[in-house]
Amino acid sequence: MTAVIAIMNHKGGVGKTTTTLNMASALAAGNNAVLIIDMDPQSNAATGLGLNAKAIQAGSYELILGDKKLQDVIHKTDLPNLSLVPATFQLAALSSVSPDDEDPEYWLRESLEQDDIPFDYVLIDCPPSFGILSLNALVAAHKVIVPVQSESFAIAGLQQMESSINDIRVEAGHDLDFRILMTLSDPSQQLHQLVDREVRAHFKEHVFQNAIPVEPKIAESAFLGRPVIFHSPNSQGARAYIRACAECLQWTQEEGDNKDLAAYRDTIVSGLKQWLKDDTITAHADPVQFDTSVKTPVKNHPPAQDANSLKVSIRNGVILALALTAGMALALLGL
Repeated sequence: MTAVIAIMNHKGGVGKTTTTLNMASALAAGNNAVLIIDMDPQSNAATGLGLNAKAIQAGSYELILGDKKLQDVIHKTDLPNLSLVPATFQLAALSSVSPDDEDPEYWLRESLEQDDIPFDYVLIDCPPSFGILSLNALVAAHKVIVPVQSESFAIAGLQQMESSINDIRVEAGHDLDFRILMTLSDPSQQLHQLVDREVRAHFKEHVFQNAIPVEPKIAESAFLGRPVIFHSPNSQGARAYIRACAECLQWTQEEGDNKDLAAYRDTIVSGLKQWLKDDTITAHADPVQFDTSVKTPVKNHPPAQDANSLKVSIRNGVILALALTAGMALALLGL
């Protein structure tokens, strides 16, 4: 049976997409067929996997509306076992769907139920707001991962999230379990320690044992279009996501599967080692570039300068400015 997991928090900037990409990649490295469905119109999941978001013609928007079948909007990535249904800007139009439409929160689930899903895991990356897109993800999901940053308003936000999940349990008629993943955690900060303790005291077994630390390599990997577990597998951030994924595997295991966390972690690490040896997997070394193909015409535009001449021009400009400043100062002293 396919496990459908929504990655959700009403608040932005807590690491939803980063968590989606790294958990999905770790699951795939553990020899699971994994699909990411991007429900965020910003399309960050595509760029986070090194794909050109602007070249995508169809994705989750068409899937939700039933205009295309699941197999028609799946894009394979160069990471083995990992595929993506990307988001496009049209997805934002669903945020203003008419309340007169019949059960719009069920559209994604109905689209997924039309065909057999050839994946072990489906991870849904949700937008940073609680609207029709998030509702679709919750109704379609079996489980929810809630990334939470250690900050002052974390607990209030979590209680609101828990209330939303409970509402979906009643209205959609299915058992929707959730786990909280502490992200951007810095144990050296007293506030982070306090929030972490409070969250664990209130939600108990609903919190992942492992927290994701503040890690420069995580931000760097996102900029380069790669999950951190592949970009920098020995970093603290990568190790934390691998451990969290092992917990996710244990949480979603089928009855009778009694593997411990170490066994799941070893399977993921073994798969990653194979990826690192695979020459067909490109480790993107260049960040996503700004689109310079469309330029605003400028009248009497001077010839373009190369990098060295530009540096010289800047240096000469600085020298001239300093000289003028010194001249003015001497003139004032003379007065």
